[in-house]
Amino acid sequence: MSSKFALIAVMVFGVSAISGCVPVAVGAVGAVAVDSAAESRGTDLF
Repeated sequence: MSSKFALIAVMVFGVSAISGCVPVAVGAVGAVAVDSAAESRGTDLF
């Protein structure tokens, strides 16, 4: 699961570097991190 998170984080930060939407990217990475933590505990956030 951590490799999936790392891939998504790299993609989001790559897009944010191109578009300049850093706050949106940080929020998206935070949402993915929270969802990953919830899934590891057996619940599904999204």
